[in-house]
Amino acid sequence: MKFSGIAVGTLICATGLSVAGAASAADLAAPEAAIIETAPSPIDVAFGVKFTSEYVFRGVQQADKGPAVQGYAEVQAFDWIYAGVWASSVKFPQGYGFSDPAAEIDVYGGLRHTWDAITIDIGGLYYWYPGEANLAFVGGVPIKPAHTDYWEIYAKPSYAFGDLGSIGATVFWTADWVNSGADATYASVVGKLNVPYEIYPEIGMYVSGEFGKQWAGKTDGGFNLPNYLTWNAGIGFTYKAITVDFRYSDSDLSKRECAGFSGVSTWCGDRYMVGVSFDTALSKLK
Repeated sequence: MKFSGIAVGTLICATGLSVAGAASAADLAAPEAAIIETAPSPIDVAFGVKFTSEYVFRGVQQADKGPAVQGYAEVQAFDWIYAGVWASSVKFPQGYGFSDPAAEIDVYGGLRHTWDAITIDIGGLYYWYPGEANLAFVGGVPIKPAHTDYWEIYAKPSYAFGDLGSIGATVFWTADWVNSGADATYASVVGKLNVPYEIYPEIGMYVSGEFGKQWAGKTDGGFNLPNYLTWNAGIGFTYKAITVDFRYSDSDLSKRECAGFSGVSTWCGDRYMVGVSFDTALSKLK
């Protein structure tokens, strides 16, 4: 994982009143100081930070089973346009032949608007891995690791059931998955159910999940990437701008497929994570 008025006094007129009544009417009709409310700005900035015990992306480890620190900032304009930057610490050890970048930085933007219960979100993003090594050593043998910057375009429609929750879908596509030359499509169904009562004053609760599949083609090196299923489910608790989320993630990739897909056979199995995040916007701080 957004955007007025001038209140004016009412003139009250009375006719056919007694002198006393007319005086009262005159008092009622006396002009009052107009109350002017400042219209909300059409531009807002959302931002947040998160600590997670593990960073798993579409069922695959991104931090060598270790914790990650993440954060984002997003500019939203006219309830239609948005652009942002999301970043996370990652760990792709050179001992596995990876380029071991300093971080993952995603630059993204698009159009997002809500009509009653329906929200449509379309856009694109670029995955940038700064500081990638130009040389790695596997078993003491030097190799030149592939750099992994790449792009995707996406569509994410969703439908909200009031305050009860929402259901949606995501579709991502790229012609150059992790700079391998292979085209790839990822599609999923996502859902969230809010518990309709507070378990304690100001503490909310939800359950959510996602079930998706990735289809991938052949790399420039002639390797056929596996198609696979992935899913996650979790429960979360919210207090004001803070969220604590407990989540389970898995995929149907075998260890052999995982090794060919991610480079490490143990990076695609079932994982249990906990994340603590803080999310707000400039408009909410006023």
